[in-house]
Amino acid sequence: MKPLAPTLFGISILACGINAMAAEDEAIRHYTYSLDGIEEVQIDGSIGTMEIHHSQSNELKVELELEGTRRMWVLGKHDVSDIELMDTVHGDRLSLSLKDHDTEHVKVHWRVELPSVERTRINMGVGAIEGEFGDTELTLDLGVGEGDITLVRSLAGRVESSAGVGSAQLRGASDQVNHRAMVSESVYGYGEGSRKMELSVGVGEMKVTLSDSKLNTAQSW
Repeated sequence: MKPLAPTLFGISILACGINAMAAEDEAIRHYTYSLDGIEEVQIDGSIGTMEIHHSQSNELKVELELEGTRRMWVLGKHDVSDIELMDTVHGDRLSLSLKDHDTEHVKVHWRVELPSVERTRINMGVGAIEGEFGDTELTLDLGVGEGDITLVRSLAGRVESSAGVGSAQLRGASDQVNHRAMVSESVYGYGEGSRKMELSVGVGEMKVTLSDSKLNTAQSW
């Protein structure tokens, strides 16, 4: 008996099998960046959760934990195999970001080990941020969600915490001034240093604490 020639149906099944093996709905990515010559770090987190740990090294490290979610009318979870962190350097500024369309149907958790640089800017569209910051001028902007941030009292100068809709807290600062409107709240006060810190959330809660304790040094993966 002659062997049967492969059919188009059989070829299609084989191709689907190969694609399925190449796809992944969960992944962990690691990135390391030298901060030689870098004075400013900017991180755009889009959607997800982020934890930031102080580091005493001269390298910024990022761990991204990605998990695809199910979409309507699709049996499997979203493929995350092509999602990578984008990095650009302009002058003395290092910028890290994920494309907005990459984070659709994906749960993203950032773990950042951040040394002290002259300026730090953190932007998150929707999610939660928990972090500790050392000797840096900090701007943190969260669109919707919750922030829980610890700063070093001896380094912080004027610190402002604000919420467009929601609540803003500032603990451990001196000479505090609170402003409360119908749905918004802002509070500012002072540490014992000179670093300006501005932390805001559009809708949600922003909690800021000035601490006398030393920051916990990040433990690398």
